[in-house]
Amino acid sequence: MKLHTQYRSIKNNWPYLLPFAKRIGYIGWVGYDNLGDEAMLLAFQKLFSPAHILPYKYTRKMEIFEQFSRRDCYDAVTLGGGTLINGGKGYLLNFEEAQKREVPTFTFGTGVCDPAFWSSIGQPRNTLPQWIDHLEKCHFVGVRGPLSQDILQEHGFQKSQIIGDPALSLAQEKKSSQHNQKHLGMNIGISHGNVWGKEDEILEKVVTLASILLEKNWEITFLPVWNEDLPYIQEACKRLHGKPRIFEKYLSIPDVMKFLQTCHLFVGEKLHSVILAMASYVPSIMLEYRPKCRDFMASMDLEKFNVRADQIDPKHVMSLIEELNTRWDFYQSQIYSKVRYYQEKQTEHSQSILKDLIHHHHES
Repeated sequence: MKLHTQYRSIKNNWPYLLPFAKRIGYIGWVGYDNLGDEAMLLAFQKLFSPAHILPYKYTRKMEIFEQFSRRDCYDAVTLGGGTLINGGKGYLLNFEEAQKREVPTFTFGTGVCDPAFWSSIGQPRNTLPQWIDHLEKCHFVGVRGPLSQDILQEHGFQKSQIIGDPALSLAQEKKSSQHNQKHLGMNIGISHGNVWGKEDEILEKVVTLASILLEKNWEITFLPVWNEDLPYIQEACKRLHGKPRIFEKYLSIPDVMKFLQTCHLFVGEKLHSVILAMASYVPSIMLEYRPKCRDFMASMDLEKFNVRADQIDPKHVMSLIEELNTRWDFYQSQIYSKVRYYQEKQTEHSQSILKDLIHHHHES
């Protein structure tokens, strides 16, 4: 099942969307069958119910939304989940356009691209002065974590609030007891060189780590987050003589969440592989391929278990795995408390936005 099939149900219910339903335009990278981005959109749909969350402007694979660029279509526009602030130019242009149309705007759990990282890999990226001009006009600015907040503060914006990653709102209320005590979920993936270090070296070190785990009788299942991860993961499995499995239903968010509940621990490179593991209350280690990963781990008070991708030492990561395993109950409880804290915070702010901003704008 493709992730974007959820939008077909919207198409089938088209008469019910207009003109009565309140609509929030969602600026984000959706429609590309990327697990994390689609999970965040699903989280927004949950958090801002009964309003409809609809992609703002034309989005790949969603031709039915092309007409949603009309001026009168939205009660508000949000900068969605993902590391979008100081990101691609399209996000800034769409946000600017919404404000020019005098549509109320806000951000919710959005990350901020670290200009120092992008400069370090030869791709300078700093549109923060323009972004801050637009953030000053927002009804509410919620960011993912403390690193995002710090970057904005360093550039003169002081009004952001840390509300955690929106995908945490997908967590179930109760912890699962289905996990296998020797089952470790793992994620690695390709990022076209836009990472700390070199991707071939990251692969080599992860394979070494996995070899140690297999020798200690751990069962390993790789979780891709989109199709482009597969060749990279398949190469890892080949080097490991086919011993790890690959979870094949990674395009289904419910199936992924069920799978994660079977894991005792998780080690992941892509941001939302770890976030969804945490949303399943699985103690996890982040292999930080970009600073956004550390931003999330800092938001969870778990920076100790964040390892930069160009500094992976398999023996050190193994010691972290052993600590999580030995103190599993303690760390699961810490994760549970943090996830519930952010869920409550996100629910509080989303409902406040609906009440104070969306309803007001609709009535006016």
